[in-house]
Amino acid sequence: MTRIYPEHLPVIPDEPAAENFRVIDVDKTRGRGVLVLTAYKAGEVLFRMNGTLTKEMTQFTLQMDELWHLDDPDFAGRVLHSCDPNSRLDPTTRLFTAVKDIEPGDLLTMDYDETEDVLYRPFPCSCGAENCRGYIAGRAVDVSADTEVQLVNMVG
Repeated sequence: MTRIYPEHLPVIPDEPAAENFRVIDVDKTRGRGVLVLTAYKAGEVLFRMNGTLTKEMTQFTLQMDELWHLDDPDFAGRVLHSCDPNSRLDPTTRLFTAVKDIEPGDLLTMDYDETEDVLYRPFPCSCGAENCRGYIAGRAVDVSADTEVQLVNMVG
């Protein structure tokens, strides 16, 4: 197995391997994302995320509970958002699981509103899913028309 994570992080069970995933430049709008290199069936464990626990929220942290975030700018922090994702994170185990079949060449996605109370940087969503909510700000944020205008003004 070829590690994706840097050497300063301890090796953990089920961590992602370079044989199965690659972080790539997707486009100017989405930035970097995770390309899947191996087929997965719905329900399969994809990987366990690694990183540094912190109380500070950043663009690449994922919320573990009300107080703690896991900083993972190397891999899991690069999983892109979709309102109809192909994976889901269980913050208690740090495991990403496929919620639908995933083929080689697919980009790995998750629904940021499932894990984040408030996003570090809310954004207008253009995921293209039939159920696209149009704006992603976190599960604790009621994105009404007024709220959306306020959030757009906050993030520029």
